[in-house]
Amino acid sequence: MSGWQFVLHQRALEEIDQLKPVERRAVRTALLRLVEDPWQTPEEQIRPLNERVYLVKNVGRIRVIYWLDAFVREVFVTRIERA
Repeated sequence: MSGWQFVLHQRALEEIDQLKPVERRAVRTALLRLVEDPWQTPEEQIRPLNERVYLVKNVGRIRVIYWLDAFVREVFVTRIERA
């Protein structure tokens, strides 16, 4: 166990609730893999001006958008969206 946890924004949780059961399971598996290895290479990065860097993990046709807080060892999931 890595000691990392994932934290879901309410909006991301609501988006997960709207997914098909097979997609929900795939997203959950991806989140568990992220906390086991938070430094894995993301598929892309989102770099808004004057903001933190958001990372993107593709899970089939679903995009998991998150950022890492290494100090508290948390993966903050901000959005889940269809690609």
